[in-house]
Amino acid sequence: MDELIFREVGLGFEILDGRSMAALYRALEELPRTESPKPCFAPIYTPSGRLVTEYRPADHPWHTGLYFGWVHVNDSNHWGGPWYDQATGEYQLVEGSHGVQRHDDYSRVGKVDDAVFVEEKLTWHDRADSPVVAETRTFTIRKSNDPLGYHWRIQTRIEPLGVDQVTMGASRAARYSGLELRMGPPFAEARHRSSEGLEGHANIMGQRARWVSATGAEGGEVIMMDHPDNPRHPVTWFTRANLLGAGLLMEEDLVVTAGEPLELHYGFVVLDKEPTVEVIEALYSAFCS
Repeated sequence: MDELIFREVGLGFEILDGRSMAALYRALEELPRTESPKPCFAPIYTPSGRLVTEYRPADHPWHTGLYFGWVHVNDSNHWGGPWYDQATGEYQLVEGSHGVQRHDDYSRVGKVDDAVFVEEKLTWHDRADSPVVAETRTFTIRKSNDPLGYHWRIQTRIEPLGVDQVTMGASRAARYSGLELRMGPPFAEARHRSSEGLEGHANIMGQRARWVSATGAEGGEVIMMDHPDNPRHPVTWFTRANLLGAGLLMEEDLVVTAGEPLELHYGFVVLDKEPTVEVIEALYSAFCS
C-alpha cells in the first residue's frame, strides 16, 4: 500500500497517494473579497480517483470544496456572498462587509505513524481588515485498506485576537455555518444517512447525529463525524443533495471569549465503496478513541 505524501505547492499543499492526488489544500489563492476568501480543500478524490468536491460553482462561487465558513463573526461575513436580510426576507450583497481567513504559515509538517500531519496558523480579518481571531488548524490524514479509503482528523482552535470576544452565528435563514462540504458532479445528488437511522438529506437537515454519510450518485462515500468533546454534541446537520455540513450554529449563536478558545474536532472519511452502518459505527468508535 502506497503511503500518503505531503508536497508543498504554490497554492498550498497536495496530499499524494503514490502518483495520484488525494487532495489539494488551497491556502494562498487570491479570490474576490466578496467570497470571504478562506483556505479549503479542493479537489478531493476517492482512492480510485472519483472526484468528490465542487469548487466555486457558478451558483455559489464562495462554496470551495471542504472548508470552514462562518456567516457571522461579529459584524463581518466570513462565509461569502450575500447576507440574508430578515426585514425584507431576501439575500443582499453588502459591499465592504466581508472578512477573510488568512493563512500565516505551516507551523508543523510531518508524519505521525503512517499519517500525514499538518498544523496551520491563520488569522481572521474583519470587514475593516483588522485581525479579530487567531486560529490553529491541524489535519491528520492516513490511508487504510479495510475499507479502502482516507481517514482524516480535522481539529481547530479559535480564539479572539485583540478583542474581548467574538460572536459567531449562522445564516439567519438557512442556518448554515461551520465545516462544510460542497459535493460536485458526479458525486452530487448524494444519498445521505445518519447515525440515528435517518435517510435522505431532507430528513436529516436540522437533526442531531453523531455522524452523517453521503453516498455518491456514481459511487464512493464520504462520512463526516462529530467528536463527543465538541460543544453541542451531537451536532445538528446542514444537508442538501450536494452539501454536507456540521451545523454547530444552527440553533443559536456562540460567543467565544478571550482566554476560553473554541476547540472543534471532526472526522472525515473518504471511501471507494458504500460501507454498512456497522462499518461506519466501527470507524466512528476508532475516531473517538
